[in-house]
Amino acid sequence: MAMTKPLTYLAVSVLLFASLARAAEPQRLVVFNDDAQVLSEAPEEGTSAFVRDWLDRESEAVPFTTLVFLAATPDVCTFDSKVGEVYGARFGPAYNKNWTPAMRGLRAEGTDALHLVTEHMHKKGKKVLAAIRMSDTHHRSLDRSNPLCPQFAVDHPEYVIKQPDGRTNETALDYSYPEVRQHRMAIMRDIAERYDVDGLELNFVRWAKHFPRDKGREKAPIMTDYVGEVRRLLDAAAKNRGFSDARSQPKRLTLGVRVPESLHACWLAGVDIETWVKNGWIDYVVISTWNNTDPQLPVEDFAQFTKPAGVDTIVVMGNMIGAIWSGPPKILDRPVAMSAKHADGYVGMLLTEAEARGAAANYYAWGADSISFWNVGIHFGRAKTAAPEQRERIARWTQAVQDPKDVCAGPRTYRYLPMGKGLSSRKPPTRNYPWYDEGRSPLGQPNSPVLEFATDAIGKRLVFPFRMADGRDGERLAGRLRFWIYYLSADDALQVDINGRPINPEKTKKFPAGEFRGGLPGMRFEVDLADCPPFAGDNQLGLTLKTAAERKQVPYMEELEITVE
Repeated sequence: MAMTKPLTYLAVSVLLFASLARAAEPQRLVVFNDDAQVLSEAPEEGTSAFVRDWLDRESEAVPFTTLVFLAATPDVCTFDSKVGEVYGARFGPAYNKNWTPAMRGLRAEGTDALHLVTEHMHKKGKKVLAAIRMSDTHHRSLDRSNPLCPQFAVDHPEYVIKQPDGRTNETALDYSYPEVRQHRMAIMRDIAERYDVDGLELNFVRWAKHFPRDKGREKAPIMTDYVGEVRRLLDAAAKNRGFSDARSQPKRLTLGVRVPESLHACWLAGVDIETWVKNGWIDYVVISTWNNTDPQLPVEDFAQFTKPAGVDTIVVMGNMIGAIWSGPPKILDRPVAMSAKHADGYVGMLLTEAEARGAAANYYAWGADSISFWNVGIHFGRAKTAAPEQRERIARWTQAVQDPKDVCAGPRTYRYLPMGKGLSSRKPPTRNYPWYDEGRSPLGQPNSPVLEFATDAIGKRLVFPFRMADGRDGERLAGRLRFWIYYLSADDALQVDINGRPINPEKTKKFPAGEFRGGLPGMRFEVDLADCPPFAGDNQLGLTLKTAAERKQVPYMEELEITVE
């Protein structure tokens, strides 16, 4: 597996892939996000023991150094905040839904979730950061009966973002208002001053709505000043603590940030991440998709300023490799790696060990230091997706990507899917994502395309871009390239090329689509990698349909799979 080719975007390749040389170094920062699913399932009696057992299962299955535990959404808290709204408290002692039984049980045992998690994980040698979701809007209306809808927003609807698209179900608060900033800063101060956490992780991905959609870059200086204030808050808290604990303390409390998946998407959210890093405020950056693992992330755009600053560059990996689309084709070849909770389309596809290796190979090759595991902790209880075989699969794929050495130790499957397909069907008022443009992620990032072979495309080369760490130096590879074109027949003539160099048609095998993908007619194409022209890191799969015919449906291609042995 070649991963030494210089990157176009950075001056020196040693910075981009030095992580290969130091794979065995201790204390690599590997982050595990816990979204407090444990509180949803914990009983009101014996709560502390239940939570500790859950944390033990997570840490035994998944290799990580730092647990990030959901503390605030940012206005509703999972801990007993003195200044923020405690989840469910406004409904009185009889309220008994979601997190409240567990929170009440912990309180009766003389603790709360943040105290307990921090204490237990410190004993296991793990760092603990309190996660602050900077703009969670799972609530789709200002409805006081919804415990996730903060009373602060109900009392102050004038602070809700006025979106230019005219949506009627916006509930996110606008950071342009000092009252919003002050309210949320008080909650973070409460955590930093009263809890033994090792710092904060600010999550700018949930739901990436901090200002009106058309004002992100214009309003970014407001958020920049705010992040600087958070840094000063943590520095003051560290000074007040005096680092007198028996535990070895860092020089300062950690400030990590989880930011949208590209610099373009960051600007849409009002996030000037480069300035934050250059100002010395940030200890690590997590480059994050919405809710999945995408092998195409532009990690190098972040690495060009995080690396010189000595800031850990981390990439999110979620348990899902598919995204939103739940329609056909049906996925037939993934008995374990399919979700029992979701439909049998792309949305139900869960990571395999080989797919995780493929995605992580790209992340490390283009500058990542390590991985952040997202939405994995929900699978350690009674959820449908927490069956023993699913936990075993999670353990395999998370352990396979913890450092580049492990990534290179087995086959890599690079799977490229239409992550943004179907997003427009969820536009407001159905959901209230920040963005809902077809072919883009909910964070506004353009995703892999759907190539349509309409009548005016006959004889024209259509391009499917894909990023692949293997073969970056142009060396021959062993393995297989596979893709599907739906509504195409066996008699159709297709020219396939890699980076403009044609593949011998005699080397391209064709099969009916139905063996691995059901519900749609079409053809599956396969080529041995040994018969492919050289790859080059950032590649193009070129497809030219030469057959003109009357068709009831336009043929299309949207999924590419490459397995490197």
